[in-house]
Amino acid sequence: MDEGAIDLTELPERIHHLVDRWAAETPGAPALIDHDGQTLNYAALRDGVSAMAAALADAGVRGGDRVLIVNENSAVTVAALFAASRLDAWAVLVNARLAPVEIDRICQHSQPRAIAFTHTVSQEAAAHADRYGAGTSVMTIAGAVRIVAGLPATPEPVKSSGAFQVAAMIYTSGTTGDPKGVMLTHRNLLFTASVSGRLRRIGRSDHVIQLVPIAHVFGLASVLLCTLNAGARITLVPRFDAARLADSLQSGITVLQGVPAMYAKLLEHIESTGQRLRAPGLRYISAGGSPLDIDWKRSIERYFGLPLNNGYGLTECSCNVAITRVDSPRDDDSIGLPLPGVDVRFVGPDGMDVPDGQIGES
Repeated sequence: MDEGAIDLTELPERIHHLVDRWAAETPGAPALIDHDGQTLNYAALRDGVSAMAAALADAGVRGGDRVLIVNENSAVTVAALFAASRLDAWAVLVNARLAPVEIDRICQHSQPRAIAFTHTVSQEAAAHADRYGAGTSVMTIAGAVRIVAGLPATPEPVKSSGAFQVAAMIYTSGTTGDPKGVMLTHRNLLFTASVSGRLRRIGRSDHVIQLVPIAHVFGLASVLLCTLNAGARITLVPRFDAARLADSLQSGITVLQGVPAMYAKLLEHIESTGQRLRAPGLRYISAGGSPLDIDWKRSIERYFGLPLNNGYGLTECSCNVAITRVDSPRDDDSIGLPLPGVDVRFVGPDGMDVPDGQIGES
């Protein structure tokens, strides 16, 4: 069996079962370190999810409904995501920094039963909450949200199998037109979380830093769910700041994933301040989300003293399609091999497979 390959029958049916599992097995183990430094163990995260699910149920959310979560990375965002799963609702994750017209367009398209705003984490989320007339704060151990409740919506049928039940709807960037809502099932997301975690060798002792927005499929599947699937801990960063990242790396972070621009800004900060890069626990770094310039890759590797892994994915595939392997570091800008269980075709303009060695599109 290929490294990283999994038996699909081993996957849980719902994404919130990841939290339930570790809350039962290792309740006191740290799960989330929030933007304000608060640490939630797995038992506390489970309680936060339960409280958030009750709040959403009070807002009228039922199975098959959509819940629009206007957010930035935070424990309360994570709780809202898993709360929607617990109710068999779809989490529609939207970055709070989108313009009002973009939020409105997504809201009109997704037709949510309720909208949750992470207003204590994000000034933009608070402004959107005011604009929508959201109610007063709902407090949980994971944080607070303001909710617009009881919106007119038609629920979708609920499927018992995680292979067919939608967990999240992520909107594409709209590079070829208006953003499109991509429906990702629980199995879609859990497959990526499990396989990519095995290939990165994420374990319970790891400490991952979440720089990529949870509202992006890279941040959702390849960072957040991958980490929690392994029972590891994750530090949540609402907004990228190079100086804060440089400081965080000194505190035992073992896994760093980001887009190439984040690494570029970190190196610019180090060079401009003369600060020495200290990352004593770091063992794995990777880039994704945009093309990786080979010169930047080599500069990053010199600073970190580690191979910079690369990968390729897209929202429609619940993130990862291919990543480089830990045991086979590349000295080029290759995206590596397809994940075990993922088939890739390269076709020409006519839609037919191209011969080996020829240029095509996957």
